[in-house]
Amino acid sequence: MIDSISLPDGFALPITGKPADYPELPWNTGPRPFAHRHALEAIDGAHPAQANARALEALMQGASSLLFWIHRAEDLPLLLRDVRLDIAPVHLVFGGALEDLAAQIHALPASQHPESLQGSINLDPAEHIIRTGTFWRGSMEADLAQVQKAMPLPTGLRVLCGNGAAMAAPGHPQASVHQLAYGLGSLFAQLDHVGWDHADRAWLSLAASDDYLQTIALVQAARSLWETATQKHLQRSAPLWISGRPHLPTPTEDASALIGIGMQQQALWLGGCDELWITPLNDGPQAMDWARQQVLVLTYENGLQGLDQPLAGSYTLDGYTVKLQHEVDKLWKHWSARGGFWAQLQSPTGA
Repeated sequence: MIDSISLPDGFALPITGKPADYPELPWNTGPRPFAHRHALEAIDGAHPAQANARALEALMQGASSLLFWIHRAEDLPLLLRDVRLDIAPVHLVFGGALEDLAAQIHALPASQHPESLQGSINLDPAEHIIRTGTFWRGSMEADLAQVQKAMPLPTGLRVLCGNGAAMAAPGHPQASVHQLAYGLGSLFAQLDHVGWDHADRAWLSLAASDDYLQTIALVQAARSLWETATQKHLQRSAPLWISGRPHLPTPTEDASALIGIGMQQQALWLGGCDELWITPLNDGPQAMDWARQQVLVLTYENGLQGLDQPLAGSYTLDGYTVKLQHEVDKLWKHWSARGGFWAQLQSPTGA
C-alpha cells in the first residue's frame, strides 16, 4: 500500500482523504438545524413592562428568539405582549407550578397565536435537584407527573428539557462529559417516563468553553448520542433542539473579550446548535448592541450558512467526538450499575 506520493526535490506528501470504509457518523446523518441559526435574547422578567420593551426592541434589532425568566405566572401576558408566538420561539423558565403558567398560556389572545407557541418550558427535574438539592413538587414522582401534565400544551413547545449547561462546573476537566451525561441523561429518563413518541419535544442546553475543538465535539457528540438513542427506541431520527451558550465568567468592560465569546459562538455554530445565546460583556447598552451584531455577523455573514456540512471530513474532530461519546457512555454504564440516572441524582455524591 502506498502511504505517500513522492514529489520532485525529494518531497513526499501523505495520501489523505476519506477511507472507502469510513462510517457515516450520526452527527452527519441525523436531523440538523437549518442554515439559519436563531439568535436568542435572554431577559429577566422581574419587571414585566421593562422586560417586554426589551424583548420587542431585541426582535427589531436582530434577535429571533426569546428566553424569559418568569417570577410570577400572572406576568406572562405582559411579558409576551405584542410578540407573535407563531414567529418567534419563546423559552419560559419558571420555578412555580406548571398549572399556573399553563393557565396563563391558554388565556393569551388569539391574535398572538398561542396554539403555535414554540420554544420550550423548563421542567427539568434533574437540574432542579442539582441546583437546589430538593424536588420541585415534593418528590421525584410528582416532578415527573408535572412533566407528563405538560403534554397537552402546544405541540411546538418543547417540554422535555435537559440543562447540560447548568450541570457542569465551567473549567472542570470533565465539564463536557458531565454536560452530556446529565443533560441527555435527564432527557432520556424523562422520555422513559412519558414515552419516546414525544422525543420531538426535547430541548438541550449546552455551554461552550475556551477549548474551540472540544466545544465543536461537545455539540457533535450530543447529536450522535441522541441519534443513537432515538434509533434504538423509535427506529427513526427525531429532532433535538440544541441551545448553545458561551461562557463569560464575569461581566467586563474589556471589549477584547468579544473575541473569546465570538470564538465560542463559532464553535457552537459549527458543532450544529440550532440557537446561539446573545451574550453581552456587561449590562450596558453598548455591550448589548455589540452582542447582537456579533451573532448576526456570525450567522449571516461568515459564508458558512450555505454549507450543509462545513466540517465533513474533519477526522481529528471526529476522533474527539467519538472519544467524548465513549466517556459519556462509560459514565452512564457506571450510573446504571448503581441504580440508574435518578438514583445517581439522589445519592449523596450524585451532583
